Amino acid sequence: MPMPKRPLPPLNTLRGFDAAARHLSFTLAADELHLTQGAISRQVRDLELALDCQLFRRMTRRIELTPEGEDFARTVRDCLGELERSAQRIGRSRTMRTLTISILPTIASLWLMPRLHLFTQANPGVEVRIISSIEPSNLLAHEADIAIRVGRIPGRRYERGQPRIDLDMVTSWDGVQADELFPDILRPACAPELAGEAVLEDGRPLVRLPLIHTSSRRHAWPDWLKATGGQAMAGTGAELEFGHFFMSLDAARQGRGIAIVPDILLAQYDRRAELVMPLPSELRSAGEYYLLIHESRLDDPRTQAFRGWILAEARKARDGLTSSVDPGVSPIPSQLSDLQR
Repeated sequence: MPMPKRPLPPLNTLRGFDAAARHLSFTLAADELHLTQGAISRQVRDLELALDCQLFRRMTRRIELTPEGEDFARTVRDCLGELERSAQRIGRSRTMRTLTISILPTIASLWLMPRLHLFTQANPGVEVRIISSIEPSNLLAHEADIAIRVGRIPGRRYERGQPRIDLDMVTSWDGVQADELFPDILRPACAPELAGEAVLEDGRPLVRLPLIHTSSRRHAWPDWLKATGGQAMAGTGAELEFGHFFMSLDAARQGRGIAIVPDILLAQYDRRAELVMPLPSELRSAGEYYLLIHESRLDDPRTQAFRGWILAEARKARDGLTSSVDPGVSPIPSQLSDLQR
């Protein structure tokens, strides 16, 4: 059974009544709505007839609301205000699209988040959503518009002995474009008071401190020691392991051992002044940090804006690093779909 029709007043009269109630003047209401005074007067009269109630007292040179008019004016003002707010929300949703970025936890907290406001200020029509993850990103399924990961890409060769990165960056490389952001250069770091326990003997690093491992990069210390000809002495205390690099950095700062971390993360650590790098050796891993975008997203102006912005920011960050390591690897292809898989 159909619902009965609601007994609403003529809706086209409400704007005129609201303006007249606020100004207590048909003339000022007409000016606000770009109508004639006669039109406003007719709208109010039609509304009063529909409600069978007088809303204004009309005097020689002024008008004033009746008690019923004051009550109805509050209701109309609230209803029109809610309609305006709803229309604004709809308008914003049509002009603003969320840009979803899947990113490694430590590079997100130490590098991206402190400068993300610069992008949103320059691009107020883009709302950025951050997903923190080390899992391979499924860009083909559009679970994220952009991913930032560390690892190696198909078709790029690395030197023997470079520390391994056992992280898959994407579930599939089909149609994925990769832009290199940073090299992954490992540096040992510890609290200043422990620096004497990490020394050189016969030109080789000899580490007497507990090693601080990061679980997502479990080969970092073994591969670094092997590549540099160094060793860690047994019996120096239990080795520590943490889930993310920012946890390992905090543990090193607290004097719990010596951590090995990528230099881009060390440079962004807000308490890096409380750490020293006691061993001169630095080593580039077999992999880099990449910005990854599926080709179906490349033409999106929001994606283009973010890509241009973050590549410029990454360039500034690289220029600020004092690494002396020669990468010694071939340049990255710009479009992975062209590579032989």
